[in-house]
Amino acid sequence: MPEIEVLKMRCKALIETELLGLALADARSIIKLNDDSSEGYLLTGKILQQMSNDKEAAEVYEQGLLKLSSSTNAPPSDQVNLLCRLPPELLVSIFTHVPFRQLSQLQLVCTDWHETVKTSPELYRTLDFRSWPTDSVSAELLQSYIKLSNGTVDKIYLSNLTPLCGAICLAVILNHNIPLKGSTVLTALADIDNDHTTPPLKLRYLYIDQSVKIVFNNWHTLGDHTWRKLATLTTFRIHAKIFQDVVQILTRGILPNLKILDCYYDARECGRSIATLPLVSPTSDDAFRDLPSIEVFNFGGLPSPVAGQRGVSDSRGVSVYVGHREFDAFLRILTNLRKFSCVDVHATSRGPDGHYFERTDFRHNTKLEEIAIIGSWLERMPTLTSSCKTLVLTTTSMTPRTAITVNDELRYDSTFVGEDGTVVTDEYANIETLDLSRCEMLIDSKLIATLARCDPALLTSLNLANCPGLFFSTPTYGADLMAKIVEHCPSLKNLNVSENSSVTDFVLFEIRQLKHLECLDISHTNVQDAGLVTLLNGTRMPGTMPQLDFSCENVIRDGVTGLIPLQKLVLNGCFGISDNLCWWIEDFGIQVESKLLTKQNRRKRRRQEFIT
Repeated sequence: MPEIEVLKMRCKALIETELLGLALADARSIIKLNDDSSEGYLLTGKILQQMSNDKEAAEVYEQGLLKLSSSTNAPPSDQVNLLCRLPPELLVSIFTHVPFRQLSQLQLVCTDWHETVKTSPELYRTLDFRSWPTDSVSAELLQSYIKLSNGTVDKIYLSNLTPLCGAICLAVILNHNIPLKGSTVLTALADIDNDHTTPPLKLRYLYIDQSVKIVFNNWHTLGDHTWRKLATLTTFRIHAKIFQDVVQILTRGILPNLKILDCYYDARECGRSIATLPLVSPTSDDAFRDLPSIEVFNFGGLPSPVAGQRGVSDSRGVSVYVGHREFDAFLRILTNLRKFSCVDVHATSRGPDGHYFERTDFRHNTKLEEIAIIGSWLERMPTLTSSCKTLVLTTTSMTPRTAITVNDELRYDSTFVGEDGTVVTDEYANIETLDLSRCEMLIDSKLIATLARCDPALLTSLNLANCPGLFFSTPTYGADLMAKIVEHCPSLKNLNVSENSSVTDFVLFEIRQLKHLECLDISHTNVQDAGLVTLLNGTRMPGTMPQLDFSCENVIRDGVTGLIPLQKLVLNGCFGISDNLCWWIEDFGIQVESKLLTKQNRRKRRRQEFIT
């Protein structure tokens, strides 16, 4: 179109003369005349960038990409033209969201992209080798990426490496002048001096697996000066097999800025135990140096995708074994610890004099706010600190500590020989979230005694999913247990009683007394439509429980009276709940999660509404 060509020429001339307002009007006119042309979007974005309006420029580029990719009139050359001619700074912003392994593929698109990827250090701030094949990573490759980053790398993930390659790669990270083709790792590490010519990396995040075990087993070979090149680390994620050696490095004060320490096991070690050698036991109280910088310590489990979150138990028999006394000594020096978790951990207590029992005491960790013990065995339930707000005790035979009155004195109901039975009265006083799901040995009396030690005004979340020892309701006594739970926890906002066959309509009638409840999970229970109607509109018919044919019209007529501010109901696997009732509940603004509500059922309802 001749008119468009004239506008392009005039727009470019106005840009050269810095009449950006008039140029912008022409560029937008080009888009209006032909929105399938890449030239209008490129000119508009360029002008907006010169006017320091980067946000609007990015929106124009995005609009152009979407339009050209969906348009049937735009030739493929126009689509490639717009992509390849985007400003370098915008390309870099886009490429930062591309997985690290695919950066090399971007260089094959065109010359401009090749140069952009090669000359943009910010693309190499995170070097993630976790998804790379085992034989595809080498020390030379790692070194080349570090050079491309101009020393700006702050995150490195070393995984799936051979022991030799892993050890040499770690030496590269430590800026150790190691010959990359040395015969053996130990010879290479022992016979060289530090390379002082290249400035050390300022890493904040390091993820390593057991492939570097040989280096940590001989950590003293490198010397403190070399290890101190990791002094900027704030997050250290390691394999359980090198935990002992990492502790030795930490207690020498080499990583003063470390805040998060994650210690995990490998998903490929299915069905095998990981025997962690005992830590060096302190000979006196000041044998270990305090580590005040560490705030999060996660021990055991498969690595979480996000640093600082507890590991995942895969229930395949993998366990981390650690000496109980030595492990307690390490926890004691974490003076500012805020979050702690142990997953699939077995703390052994067998010494030269036979088996002994000790209880982990967290009262030394005065700032601890969250404790999670999952699939683990620590001999005895730990003593908590009063600062604890979240207690997770799942998939274990341990239960919370409870107290009884003996001769007008409050004592713990279970102690062993030599242990002080004096009750720590404020142990559970500040707990806000209590997760006891899949707690094998939890029974009714133990649960009520635990809740009695909590502050009813603070406890807002309770998880009792799949607790086989609990009986929420019986045909004779009704929902006595749930009535006691409601009495001790009037401020609950989140309640999970899923996967308990004893949860019936009787339980729902007691739950409606919780005036602050926002989320309720009753998945895989024996509740029926009648009980759910009772929960929502507060109507209870004469008799032990309404035994009549409630239909959805009752809910339509009476509505939800607002007795509880319920926002979400989880009903997965509840075969006694009809689809119609779930739909009407959704109509009242309550989110319903039910796997029985399939897409086919939802389409069926929409068709019925259309017909009516």
